[in-house]
Amino acid sequence: MSDWRFDLVPAPLPGTKTHGLVDWRDRVVTGWDFPYVAIHGAHPGPAVLVIAGVHGSEYVSIDAAVRLGATLDPKELHGQVLCLPLLNPAAFWERTPYVSPIDNLNPNRAFPGKPHGSFTERLAHHLTERAIRKADALMDLHGGDIPEALVAFTIYEETGDAALDARSRAMAEAFGLPAMLAQPRGNSPIAGTTYATAARLGVPAIIAEDGGAGIYDAKAADGMLAGAENVLRLLGVLPGGARAVPKPHRYGRFVWVRSRDAGFFRAAVQVGDEVAAGATLGTINDFYGRTLETVTAQAAGRVLFLVVSAAIKASGLICGIGAD
Repeated sequence: MSDWRFDLVPAPLPGTKTHGLVDWRDRVVTGWDFPYVAIHGAHPGPAVLVIAGVHGSEYVSIDAAVRLGATLDPKELHGQVLCLPLLNPAAFWERTPYVSPIDNLNPNRAFPGKPHGSFTERLAHHLTERAIRKADALMDLHGGDIPEALVAFTIYEETGDAALDARSRAMAEAFGLPAMLAQPRGNSPIAGTTYATAARLGVPAIIAEDGGAGIYDAKAADGMLAGAENVLRLLGVLPGGARAVPKPHRYGRFVWVRSRDAGFFRAAVQVGDEVAAGATLGTINDFYGRTLETVTAQAAGRVLFLVVSAAIKASGLICGIGAD
């Protein structure tokens, strides 16, 4: 049987489960509690990292990760699972969307991190080197932050390595959400994500998104828990094999639409709508009743997430369109 792989936390004995708080061993990454659950299976198998709460107000994902760690039985487990359900506790307690209030950085733009950077950059560095790099697979659970509504979807990076991409795609499909983004390397609207960092280390990885608007949705949390468990069955960590789930609709591009001007946003579409290229998504308005800008779709596709906050800054994010 292989030894415990994740040196981010103390090693549990085979066939046991432990929990506690992560010691980052870093003088800067202090002052907040980062819970973990470590499950060392009684049988040999892969090492899987499950994280959530990278954005602290995405409650569905946090609850699913908490419940996963609580319910996994080390006696039936093949391999090992490290669950980190709250990787942005400052944002959780302060109800801050997107960023860490400690240094105002978005953790899912900071990977692989910097060993001598700010709080968030150092946290990303430790997580990359002491957990992601050690894993055989990564699941990063998310769900529309306080200003967002979304269609449930998974996303993975297509690296050009056929075997690695096939493993990531199988994980994304097994999660059982209705939409899937296969993001080509070098063609992402953002950089510094967990899943892309993992893929570039040769680790199959997905992000799963469900929930939104800063609301705890118990039904969505149930679905996210079921999806994570099904991926663990696919990987052979849980017995029985993956259950059959409907194939998601595959999108090959993720087109993010931003405003030009700052102002009050009046949406003309809803999340989940199919839009044509050039279609009106909404207007940016001033506080004197004038329209400053009509925001239009830059590609045809489905609105997979939509900012539901009316307050939009200049170059503010409006929506993400899944394009075929």
